[in-house]
Amino acid sequence: MAIGYLLIQARTAQDAIPLAGVQIRILDERGRNVYELTTDESGEAQLVSLETVGRELSLDPYYGGTPYIGYDVIAQAAGFHTIHVTGLPIYDRETALLPLSFVPLSEGQRGAGATEIALGRPAASMREMRHQEAPIEEPRVLRQVIIPNPITVHLGRPTAYASNVQVSFPDYVKNVASSEIYPTWPEASLRANIYAIITFALNRVFTEW
Repeated sequence: MAIGYLLIQARTAQDAIPLAGVQIRILDERGRNVYELTTDESGEAQLVSLETVGRELSLDPYYGGTPYIGYDVIAQAAGFHTIHVTGLPIYDRETALLPLSFVPLSEGQRGAGATEIALGRPAASMREMRHQEAPIEEPRVLRQVIIPNPITVHLGRPTAYASNVQVSFPDYVKNVASSEIYPTWPEASLRANIYAIITFALNRVFTEW
């Protein structure tokens, strides 16, 4: 069985303050406890090793499954809402970094709620074709290319009713890359895809689409 690694970081106050004493449980696909961890004064839990599948599967274009094993993470801290992450992918010989941003309970609130974060399959593992219609109106073009920081992201299809959130541009690129491609690919493949992600986003801003 192949081995991958996981490092969990806990922060609060919009990621400005590390959070010590966070109780973390890591569960396998059957819901069994694999690790129980606690974050230290720097907000980090110890690096742990987790079983997964061989990285050669992620390099096989004809492999129809997911070339990783997904784990669940439940993180709890006194005075903060619980965070529950499902389907966290662990790849062979790769270290997954899971940053957890804790939201404090509001004044007078007794019970903690839970933030559910479900990680879907990367786009690289999907066989169906994806298509997006261009807008009917002519896009406008800015006078110069700008890097939006933060960038506004619509959490759904263009015409779907969904929330708009703002994230830093580097975080946007990292999140899109990790949800589309495999970290086990050759460096040239990673760079090519990341350049495509960056230029696609900048084009959407430049043309005001």
